[in-house]
Amino acid sequence: MAIDRHIFLATVLLLGSACAFGQISQAGCNSTFTAFKDCSSPGSEAIPGFPILAHDAAMGRPWQFDAKTQQGTGTDGGAVSETSSLPEQQRFHWGRALTESLTFLLIEQAYVVHTDFRWVVSENGIPFNHYWRDYRQSLSEWTKSGWDDGDPNWFGYVGHPIQGALTGFIQIQNDPRSAPLEFSKTKAYWKSRLKAALWNAVYSTQWNLGPLSEVTVEKYGTKDRAPWNSNGSYPCNTNHCYTGVGQIDIVMTPLGGTGWLIGEDFLDKKVIRRVENSTQNRLLIDTVRVALNPIRSGANMLHGEHPWYRASREAQGMSFLTDQKTKVTPDETAKSQLPNHGNIFFGYTHAGVSHCEVPAFGTTTSCDAVSSAASNLTGWNASVEKMYLRYFGAVADFSGQYGNVSQGNFLFGIRGGASIGRFRPYGHAMIGAVRVSGDASAGSTPETSFAEDLGLGIDTRLARLWSWRNQIDALKTGSPEFERRNLRLSSGFVMRF
Repeated sequence: MAIDRHIFLATVLLLGSACAFGQISQAGCNSTFTAFKDCSSPGSEAIPGFPILAHDAAMGRPWQFDAKTQQGTGTDGGAVSETSSLPEQQRFHWGRALTESLTFLLIEQAYVVHTDFRWVVSENGIPFNHYWRDYRQSLSEWTKSGWDDGDPNWFGYVGHPIQGALTGFIQIQNDPRSAPLEFSKTKAYWKSRLKAALWNAVYSTQWNLGPLSEVTVEKYGTKDRAPWNSNGSYPCNTNHCYTGVGQIDIVMTPLGGTGWLIGEDFLDKKVIRRVENSTQNRLLIDTVRVALNPIRSGANMLHGEHPWYRASREAQGMSFLTDQKTKVTPDETAKSQLPNHGNIFFGYTHAGVSHCEVPAFGTTTSCDAVSSAASNLTGWNASVEKMYLRYFGAVADFSGQYGNVSQGNFLFGIRGGASIGRFRPYGHAMIGAVRVSGDASAGSTPETSFAEDLGLGIDTRLARLWSWRNQIDALKTGSPEFERRNLRLSSGFVMRF
């Protein structure tokens, strides 16, 4: 489907940002290059559910991972059976896995809304208008759509497997039994990858046909979005028309995605391991890990880990650091650690000149009176961000801008970013509403429209709790026939909590 390019772009954005997301975790624990003995306890700053050393409740002894047998064993040498009663931290983490999958879904849907905005608001300018009617039409069309959805072959045979591999890694990294397993011929390994394929298949089905899928957001297969020719033109005047739905993605995402995932496992075991054994250069090892396992790197970030993280290395106590002079105790780390639960922003904002276009043809057009007046507005901007994963937070953004008209923006979405020294670069995607009010004495009627916003910014730390933010946003509003775009600049103080 046409959306496959958005899947690819969303995944590339997530993976490409891996190189910049180098936030340092707790010293002495949860680092790929830190020795086992430096981690104080399972209650450290490591990701919950993935302690370096856990205790088997049934056996009453510590549990460790054996790389040769791909099984857990007690430190006294006794094997821990898969049927043994596992402690809570060794069970599958449903809440975190669902949160990571939802975050990835929102990243993908952000591109859907941005690039196919006119179809999102094709029903009277309101997303999800006539939801059940259109959803039933889409499902009916899919049952008779056949294999092809009209996209170039590489979208279905490359783009969707990338999506499938990332969602498979989400399942693996939230299963303490699967996370440390490396490519091997063992039953435990292949069973773990089968479970990842099932998770992948469920996510893929929801993305293609579920209640928050491309058919419900972009209206594929509905009467509102007419079939098109193979060259993308409307209306369809050939015997073979495309509706944007096809069975290729339902099949290729889990199958191709699992194959891609196993391929990265193979490279990790056969190539990356050799690099690790031949050098102590941390930068080289990190680079090779990210370059040869790019999809795993993106999943690591969703899990709150460094892109180059490997659970298998942690389980085996591997360390590439021989100098322990830099060790920091957990108490010292807690005292020096900056607040990272979220932040509150308040500052000045300016909206630039309005640019208007006809979305069906992508051509520039003259702005209407309201859009023309909604140019060069100044005012205030406030937002609240609550972190819910290490690199991601939920954002609520509000602003008031004034000039020839008064405009209020009410936006909600997600933000991704990481601290690099004193700086925190970030990007966000939000949707919501924009309300424009003119001069009441002139008989102007307030106008409210759906809006989407993509933005970039950077926070510069001034003190422990305070930073200065500079941000730029591209704000889009409109309808199927007419769209208005404005660049919005904001600057002001940020208080972390």
